[in-house]
Amino acid sequence: MTPFYTRYPELAFSETRTVRLLQAQGALPPGEYGFIEYYCEEPDCDCRRTLLAVVEQRRPKDVLAYINFGWESVSFYEQWLHGDKADARDIVAGSLDPLQRQSRHAPALLRLFQELLRSDANYVARLARHYAIFKGAQAGEPQNEPSAKPTQTLPEFNTVPDILRQLSNNPDLGDFAPFEAALKAAEQHREEIIPELIAVLERVADNPEPFWMNGSDCLPLFAILLLAQFRETRARECFWRFFSLPEKYSLDLTGDLVTEQGAAILASVCGGDPAPLMELFRNPKASIFVREQALYGLLVQKLWQERPHAAVLEDLRNLFQTFPKSDDGRLWASLIIAVLDGDLAELVPEARQAFDEGLVDADSITRKHFEQELQEDGQRRWQIFAERNHPINAVDEACSWLCWQRADEEEDWEDEEEEWAAEDLGGADEVFSHPPLPQYPPPSPYAPPAPYIAPAKVGRNDPCPCGSGRKYKKCCGA
Repeated sequence: MTPFYTRYPELAFSETRTVRLLQAQGALPPGEYGFIEYYCEEPDCDCRRTLLAVVEQRRPKDVLAYINFGWESVSFYEQWLHGDKADARDIVAGSLDPLQRQSRHAPALLRLFQELLRSDANYVARLARHYAIFKGAQAGEPQNEPSAKPTQTLPEFNTVPDILRQLSNNPDLGDFAPFEAALKAAEQHREEIIPELIAVLERVADNPEPFWMNGSDCLPLFAILLLAQFRETRARECFWRFFSLPEKYSLDLTGDLVTEQGAAILASVCGGDPAPLMELFRNPKASIFVREQALYGLLVQKLWQERPHAAVLEDLRNLFQTFPKSDDGRLWASLIIAVLDGDLAELVPEARQAFDEGLVDADSITRKHFEQELQEDGQRRWQIFAERNHPINAVDEACSWLCWQRADEEEDWEDEEEEWAAEDLGGADEVFSHPPLPQYPPPSPYAPPAPYIAPAKVGRNDPCPCGSGRKYKKCCGA
């Protein structure tokens, strides 16, 4: 296995993934963890997997975990492993490499990878692209990056009913072209389709249970993406009704959309008006996750230059002064994080007072880590926030989550409990350098164990083995 950065240092510098932990997660200390990619150098091997060496930025030569991961289906790796389905499952899920030395933090880092990175379709696609570049160079092919997908002839959708019918289906990776065509056609029929999309969300808000039970009607999700892309203020009321539903509906019907792009989506339909976002943040009926994103939506309005810095600053200061102290500590933590992400040094005194009064959920952020973050470059945090909250494009967003759904995948992977408070930095700050991985040791000779041979059993009518000449049942077996 060869480090990707030794062949493509500039690409690795910009695209190596890191995860920053603001506070300890169990036994895993806070820090910035880099996932360094290694790929197979065998020219005839098409394993389609990577070995990730996990290091902490301050000690880049100490590998804490080696994680095997493959992005293809279980059936692909089962065939590659000559029928070993258990190992195939492990590769797809991500697993610790049994042939490498693992630190005591390895299990926690594996869980971090599975919960934050394995579920990130963009990151998974990046690994596959790096593999293709690496293998293409070995085969003597030009070393430019391959295109994301071959050019396709997209079907045409000429009427709004046709578009809605297509977007109602449950998509998969094998046939994304019709969905892409339908989303692009919706842009061409914008004024006609907007009332229909709003009506879809109104129906869900009125009676969400049938949509939740169905689970295969994706039209509400596409409606949210398109209305957010159109920056349609007429959709604000139906958005607020939908996202004020119980968490069972508002989150289950949207997947990771709320936690990944919620702030941008909510800000998209407000037209620069902060009042709806403040209202949703204060709404006790809405999910905690929705309320947090509504707060971050205020920062998005500043980012998109819909409102000046001073106005957003005053809104957040008002929340520090008037938000109920009895409300959930996680929401107070979101206020603290907004101060950090928005580079709002003017609100540091209010944030410290919230810590002093014990209002902030310590599992979200501690006073210690808040103070540590203040020593970092605030503009860098703001840049990271900006990269994560770009204006919504329905096709781009749909591609990112469609890429993880495979038509030939028959395994149902259970969602694991979210336990990690982490920030995706999008790229490494440095090219991690550490010694090459040791060569795999040869397997030790296999010595089959000797079979167990039970002692002979004496029948009740057999001669007693003691030599008395009597039957066993009349002698020692009596």
